[in-house]
Amino acid sequence: MFPSSEVREVTIKDYIVIIQKRLWIIGVVFFIVVFNGTWQSFKKVPIYETYAKIIIERVTPHVLPLPEVYPTKMIDREFIKTQITVIKSKRMAEKTVRYLISKGDDTFLGDKDPAGSFMGGIVASAIEGTQIIKVGYRGPDPIKVAKFANALAECFIKEDLERKLEGVSSAEVWLRSSLKEMEDKLINSENQLINYIKENQVLDLQDTQRRSQETLENLKREKINIENEIFYMSNRYKDKHPKMIALYAKLSAINDNIDKETKKLMALNEKIVQYDNLRREIESNRNLYETLLNKIKETEVSKESITTDFRILDFAEIPKTPISHNRKKDFTTSCLWGIVLGVGIALLIEYVDATFKNAEEIESYLRLPFLGYAAGLRSERREIRAIKKIDLISHDFPHSRIAESYRSIRTSIIFSSPEDKPLRTIMITSSLPREGKTFTAVNLGVVFAHLDELIIIIEADMRKPRISSIFDMKNEVGLSNFLTGEAKMDEVIKPTRIKNLFLISSGPVPPNPTELLVSQKTDILLKELQSKFSRIIIDSPPVLYFADSCILANRVDGVVLVIYAGRTNFNYILRSRKRIQEAKAKIIGVILNNADVKKEDPYYYYHYYYYSRSKSPTSKI
Repeated sequence: MFPSSEVREVTIKDYIVIIQKRLWIIGVVFFIVVFNGTWQSFKKVPIYETYAKIIIERVTPHVLPLPEVYPTKMIDREFIKTQITVIKSKRMAEKTVRYLISKGDDTFLGDKDPAGSFMGGIVASAIEGTQIIKVGYRGPDPIKVAKFANALAECFIKEDLERKLEGVSSAEVWLRSSLKEMEDKLINSENQLINYIKENQVLDLQDTQRRSQETLENLKREKINIENEIFYMSNRYKDKHPKMIALYAKLSAINDNIDKETKKLMALNEKIVQYDNLRREIESNRNLYETLLNKIKETEVSKESITTDFRILDFAEIPKTPISHNRKKDFTTSCLWGIVLGVGIALLIEYVDATFKNAEEIESYLRLPFLGYAAGLRSERREIRAIKKIDLISHDFPHSRIAESYRSIRTSIIFSSPEDKPLRTIMITSSLPREGKTFTAVNLGVVFAHLDELIIIIEADMRKPRISSIFDMKNEVGLSNFLTGEAKMDEVIKPTRIKNLFLISSGPVPPNPTELLVSQKTDILLKELQSKFSRIIIDSPPVLYFADSCILANRVDGVVLVIYAGRTNFNYILRSRKRIQEAKAKIIGVILNNADVKKEDPYYYYHYYYYSRSKSPTSKI
């Protein structure tokens, strides 16, 4: 049990004590885990794994340096991740399976999904800080594992090469298609020029243009001459003079001719410009055609020099040892898990189990004196089969461990008070019913009576009386009769079959036991009994159930709290202690009933029982 926060903090010592106490649980869990792990290790099929190493070497292409045809890739982390994804893809698995089948390997031939089956064993990763990819395979057959890893690596490199060849082939197809279009365009432009030349007699255009320019220039000179003549003649003749009229008519005719020649020359110029455009278009188309033709020739040559960015650095080797069938490693792992789970379960049980089992817990957690163990009846089964009244075992079988334990408790009670102030009145109680308080009260009375003391037991548990039946006595007159004034003290005191031991039974069950115990008659009874008996032992009801125990607690010299080992919850006992202390009563100590002393407190067991019995096996003290 872990200490409560009301008591103290948990220390390392507590964990050590818990582990020592629960060592058998840790051992059982450890054995189960190790046995299961070892068994599973021998059962499981060994799995092998091997890798082929592929190095990435970026190759700068010298052929087709057009970005749209073959873009340059940078080797970075994302590129490597992409290649790993490609290696693990279904397409690559399908390609590798086809390759293996072509080589005569029928491992995946009968599967419904061969590629899916192959993908289940693919492992691929990058070596950190390098440009190396590990392409591997995992499976039960070491020879096939190496074979599949190498096949996967080879198919991956072949796929990269085919992809590049496919890119070049696509470029070649595009170039040839463009070349055909350009060829048609060149032919069309040449035909247009030929037709234009035929239609417009382009061969005579330049001569005609030259003659037209000469004619136009002559007309312009002649016009200038006539205009000068008109200027000089205008000083002598009027405009209506025949000479002037003839000059104006001649000038008009020249202007008409100039207009005609100008228009003719412009038409000739337009034809020449159109001719030049057609000729330049032919030259441009011819240049593009020749460029595409050269690219096609380069592409045809480049097919033979295509290389891949990947190269196998190391081929996968046949693995010698499995990765998942290392029995030594499995055993070590099982041992570690066995210890961890064992300790964890032990601590969990201790955490859940908030009960007392030994003297150390009583003294540490309750801070109350420990009077002793009341050994369990199970330890006496073989020796007490002939005993009719188990409750009187301390008298009927004085050499039993139970009798020894109660004599030890008797000694603790005697030494718990000074000699000049002995404990004359002792109340025996518990937190809950069925914890053994009545059994304890009877056997304490027996062992004290063996000291030749006059002992009387008062059965104050008037709700469920049991002591009178233990002594085979009638319960017609008892404590309830005295407290109600129906009987005198001498009438309720009854001798038992045990020398020096007397009993006041509960009497008829009253409707109000608490009110009877509160009366002054209780004080009178205790006072008169002290004058007649050496000790008074009171069997009271459980503390948490009724107020009777608290009423009696402050009227006695001390209270003994009985705890059933491994059953009563820690919090119930704390509440009982608090109620008794609130009643201003003295708690003599705690008796742990039905404890497995040999298991929970071996030191006490061997040093007390064996020492006590070897010293005086027949002693009543």
